Amino acid sequence: MRELIQNIPNALTLGNLACGCIGIERVMAGDVNTAFWLICIAAVLDFFDGFTARLLKADGEMGKQLDSLADLVTFAVLPGIVLFHYTMKFEYCMPNGFCSSRYAWLALPIAGAWRLARFNVQNNTSGHFTGVPTPITGLAFASLIPALELAGSSSLVNLYSGFYFLTMGPVIAAYLMVSDFEMPALKFGKGKSFAVWQWVIPCIWIVSVVIFGYASGPLIYLGYVIPSIIANFATNKSNG
Repeated sequence: MRELIQNIPNALTLGNLACGCIGIERVMAGDVNTAFWLICIAAVLDFFDGFTARLLKADGEMGKQLDSLADLVTFAVLPGIVLFHYTMKFEYCMPNGFCSSRYAWLALPIAGAWRLARFNVQNNTSGHFTGVPTPITGLAFASLIPALELAGSSSLVNLYSGFYFLTMGPVIAAYLMVSDFEMPALKFGKGKSFAVWQWVIPCIWIVSVVIFGYASGPLIYLGYVIPSIIANFATNKSNG
């Protein structure tokens, strides 16, 4: 019984992985709305597997590696497939012939694999992340689904459906994932250098949702990244 209880966090992680795999199948079948909800469920499971592991004192190397493998599929490969879906849908790169821009989505899983491997070999107890976390990046690109399917017509939606956003967006996000920028973990009480930003960032998120609704996803991502980068420069300047 004890062994069964100790494997509850791993079961949640496998649920995360299953959501990612089914989500990929749903996007390929054209059912992007279901894929979006699957990635949202996976994000909840991703939070609770770590929380449960700490609660049950079952966090170990096996769970750490399994979590990274699941995150790679759900929050890197699946969002990349979402980008590929919309690139094809808007006919920015027709299937006939070779077109390099149709493979821009590959930047997400490649950078995700690098970042997750780096995370696994680091012993980080500082209360912050190095580079933008893979789940946050994945959720940002998955949020294109409600923006493009439900938000109606607006300047933001036109931006999200544009060629440069769909092709350059994943490349820029990939760079930020593997960068050395310190990003707050938003665990209040930890990471003193980010104390103010741990309150500012959630406020930006709430305002974005209230004002922009379905189209707020990528803005929430920017509301995390931009203040974090500003905090990096502010902290480095004060320390210098």
